[in-house]
Amino acid sequence: MRRIWIPFGVLVVVTGMAVLAWQASAEDKTKASPEPQASTPESGREDLSLKDYMRKKLAASNQILEGLCTEDSELILQGARTLNEMSQSERWRVNNDPMYRQFSGDFREITQQLIEAAEQKKQDRALLKWMDATMSCMDCHNFVRGIRLADRDAK
Repeated sequence: MRRIWIPFGVLVVVTGMAVLAWQASAEDKTKASPEPQASTPESGREDLSLKDYMRKKLAASNQILEGLCTEDSELILQGARTLNEMSQSERWRVNNDPMYRQFSGDFREITQQLIEAAEQKKQDRALLKWMDATMSCMDCHNFVRGIRLADRDAK
């Protein structure tokens, strides 16, 4: 089991650094052209800045990690539910590209499987699903970053 935790720990640290780097990049873009924020609850968007929204995702991710490390299925369940719910919100959809929609759908499916593993208290399965979710996040973040760079270069 220790053989899994060391690469997993490295993966979590790298993921955290990537999310923070992405936040910094997004924050710089937000300063240049502020993003409108929803003010009506019926819009389905959370009234959060992009930075705050990303922090909320990171907090849920950390909750899952803590639950995995302490074998606390309830923490895993709470974090997975938060991520799954966030992935269904309007705020989540930064792009309407078919590839982005595929990434989002895959992520929702993975977080649903993580929820099921936590409900069944299957720690090994939850760990594997968490690693899948982390890889899904990284793949999507790289994709979105590539689109933003291409858009910026085209202008």
